[in-house]
Parts: sequence; C-alpha cells; structure tokens
Amino acid sequence: MSKLRNIWDGFLSFLAGLLSAAVTVIPAWYAQMAIDSGLAPLWVYLPIAGLTFVGLVMIFAFLRKAKNGVSPFRERKRR
Repeated sequence: MSKLRNIWDGFLSFLAGLLSAAVTVIPAWYAQMAIDSGLAPLWVYLPIAGLTFVGLVMIFAFLRKAKNGVSPFRERKRR
C-alpha cells in the first residue's frame, strides 16, 4: 500500500508542477505578446522576468518531488 501511495503522491506533485507552469508561463507569454505589439511598456519585462523565475523554481521543485514520490504538501515521503 505504501508504494501505491508514493506513486499517487508523485502524480499529484507532477500535476502541481503542470499547474504551476500554466499559472506562470501563460501570463508571461501573453505579456511578451503585449510588449511586442506595443500595448505594454518595456518596463513590464522586469515583473515578467520575476514571475518566470519564481515559476521555474516552483516547477522544478514539484518535479523533484514527483520524481521522489513526495506529496506536494509534504517535505518527506509518507511512512
């Protein structure tokens, strides 16, 4: 039962990584499109770079947890 729980926790962490990617990459892409079309000023690059950096850190953290079979809300595997 423990092995199945670790697989499930890894899957949940993978889904959390996908959700993090959607929440950060999609707005960053649309902001890039707005800057290219002239709808947004150039200083918007700074907050978008910050959003992308934080998003990448979260995505890699969740993917690391998924690889190890750890739930998104835990730091270690369940016993």
